[in-house]
Amino acid sequence: MDENRQFWIDIQCQTFTNWINQQIDSPQIVDISKDLANGVALIRLIEALQGRKYYGKIYEDDPTEIQMLLNVQMALDALREDGVKTVNIGSHDVVEGNTKLILGLIWCLIQRYQIASRSKIPPKKLVMAWIQSVLPELKLTNFRTNWNDGKALSALLEYCQPGLCPEWKGLDSEQGLANCERALKLATQYLAIPPIISAAHLNSPHLDELSCITYLSYFIMRGSCGYRATLYRVQQLLPESVVEDFEMSWSDGYLLSLLVEAVGGPAIDVEQMRFDTFEDCVENINIALEAAADIGVGSLVGAEDIADPQGEHLGVMALAAALCSIGPPPNFPTTQCFTNQQVNLDLAFADGGEVRVDELGVRVIGPAGRPVSADSVKLRKSRTSSGAVLSIIPRESGYHQIQNISEFSRRDHPAFFYFQDISSTVDFNDDMTRGWIRFSFYAAQTSTVNLFLPWIPSLLFQELRTQ
Repeated sequence: MDENRQFWIDIQCQTFTNWINQQIDSPQIVDISKDLANGVALIRLIEALQGRKYYGKIYEDDPTEIQMLLNVQMALDALREDGVKTVNIGSHDVVEGNTKLILGLIWCLIQRYQIASRSKIPPKKLVMAWIQSVLPELKLTNFRTNWNDGKALSALLEYCQPGLCPEWKGLDSEQGLANCERALKLATQYLAIPPIISAAHLNSPHLDELSCITYLSYFIMRGSCGYRATLYRVQQLLPESVVEDFEMSWSDGYLLSLLVEAVGGPAIDVEQMRFDTFEDCVENINIALEAAADIGVGSLVGAEDIADPQGEHLGVMALAAALCSIGPPPNFPTTQCFTNQQVNLDLAFADGGEVRVDELGVRVIGPAGRPVSADSVKLRKSRTSSGAVLSIIPRESGYHQIQNISEFSRRDHPAFFYFQDISSTVDFNDDMTRGWIRFSFYAAQTSTVNLFLPWIPSLLFQELRTQ
């Protein structure tokens, strides 16, 4: 086998293995060609991806070859029932450890469930369309060499969380490995992007595009940091409209028409639009797409795809990002906190009587990514009429993560803060009262967090929702 081909196969095997292990708790995979052979891990993976449990007979304890084949067949049948095309692979291929076909199967799963693509348009094109729109300065053309020096990933972090990596333009391409290590660490620490690819592999000239796309897919999933960043930019351009997603909100052509006009496209008379039928919506979208084309913005997805209530978000998100890229730059108000000065966080609960201060479990993560002691930052918790106040005094400059680890929460709800050196200047947003950073969340009965603040580069919030 060609040596270079073996390099990228090894990278893909490791990346896909890490991706699988992100989806399932057990059994963890070490060798993708061997550890899926009995079918148990494959069933667990598909259960996790489809969000349901299978109650058929699963042979887990030292299965025979026949039982392994039955396990794998159960998994493949579940995929086919869900509309996943598993071409050219059968249960024997998995049991016998056919690496090439197994990698092909895993890529099918990534496309269908991670990238959420059922479109005839290759996911590679959709992901690249969004990447090119959000990073127009870099002129990216591939998912291999363009990512080796870490600058593109660093720029993507800055797009998703302004203020996280503002120095990306000045990064030395000769220090590619160090740049990749830093960017991957920042993505993990502040954007919750799992490091399924290593810095060495990202920096490698043998990086294969499927591994790179799989990692980048975490930035474009529904509700991801990239999804929210693009949504925020649309909301900035359409302040009087309710823009909640890149699916249903766009299916009638109304928002698309407004966005095209907002970035300098031809005015569209939305008052004359009809929304009674699917055909009406398709016509509205076609008019908007023609107007977008007039200003040089094309769409990979057609009007019927956008109008489909069950349509995918990525095509619309890429189109919206392309339109935003030619519009005025978004406004990111700055609110800065300082080292060695007290910061107060006002937590307002939907029902203030349901949460006691002693129920508030709080953990502070310092700039190095490690927890700091409550005493070192003078952490204090006080009850108020509507919730509570958390007070801390940061000792180091850099990003800090404040995590709620209360017993009534099912998972952590982090808010990210950047504390600048005391010599820096402060610019409080008009909506802020002096020295107070206000955000609200409801956690008494559910684990839904609603953060009511603008997107602030030096005061970084992450909205997390759980069932």
